Amino acid sequence: MIPLLFTPIGRYITIAFLILSLGGGLYLKIRSDAVQEMEAAANEEVLRRTINALRNSDNIAGNPERLRELDKDYCRDC
Repeated sequence: MIPLLFTPIGRYITIAFLILSLGGGLYLKIRSDAVQEMEAAANEEVLRRTINALRNSDNIAGNPERLRELDKDYCRDC
């Protein structure tokens, strides 16, 4: 296997493998960061709505499961 690296075709194969590995790693890193950013935005939205529901105590009927229900003022399609 090592002598293959010292041949011209072996060097091209090695360089191609390294380029593909780096490209794949970069793609996975960007994709992972994008997923984390979307999850953070969704969690921020839930937290904002929960805080708004707590501030407007008339939206809460004492039932903690209702905190995540869609607000009639917030949701246009409800």
